[in-house]
Amino acid sequence: MKLCRVVGFATSSIKAKGLANHKLLVLKDIDDTGNATGEAFLAVDTIGAGLSEVVAVTTGVPACHVLSDPQAPVDAAVIAILDSVSINKKEIHNQLKEA
Repeated sequence: MKLCRVVGFATSSIKAKGLANHKLLVLKDIDDTGNATGEAFLAVDTIGAGLSEVVAVTTGVPACHVLSDPQAPVDAAVIAILDSVSINKKEIHNQLKEA
């Protein structure tokens, strides 16, 4: 799994079979200070994440298994909205403090 921040949304009126009921999010990995880093990528949103939220993302074959159609062409899926994240005893994200 990966730690990512939602940096945007992608809209598509035509999607592959199995993706019709899911929105697409634009994500970036986050570093150990909580900052978005690297190239943006798309992921299927399975839980209703919003802009700037920190999420857990599964990639590869496991991403297909969180959808109702395991044959859907997906290589990244959001599987959790994270309330808080600590790395090396340092809190890098806390949803309550950011609200």
